[in-house]
Amino acid sequence: MELDKIERLLAKYDEGETTLAEESLLRDYFLREDVPAHLTAYKLIFAFSAEQRNQSFRNEPQIKESRKNNRFAWTSIAAILIVALGILFFNDSSQRLNENDLGTISDEELALQKTKETLNMVSQIMNEGTADLVYLKEFNNTTNKIIQID
Repeated sequence: MELDKIERLLAKYDEGETTLAEESLLRDYFLREDVPAHLTAYKLIFAFSAEQRNQSFRNEPQIKESRKNNRFAWTSIAAILIVALGILFFNDSSQRLNENDLGTISDEELALQKTKETLNMVSQIMNEGTADLVYLKEFNNTTNKIIQID
């Protein structure tokens, strides 16, 4: 009779539906010496939990947070220094424009000629983009014919 009750409690224990009182009954049962062979795995589980219940953690390991914090602080300081030195030494001041480097042309005829060349180049580039619009115009004509038929 007691074995049937224990097996029913074990089924509830496996499903996670036991109360604390039922678990203490199971623990008391499995801490005895005479347990059937097919339940020896449960004996090990409850013996381990009883042993762990009796232990307490009095010797807590000391965490050396000060070294971790110091290492983090030194790492962040080093990163800031590297960035600051990079900005100072690798800042290329030769690319800054002065008033003398603007490339002004004093001769008006030469300036007019350079301006015409520049505008001609821009015009050619723009015309290359409009060459493909011929296909779009043909597509619109065909679409208009279809719409007028309906």
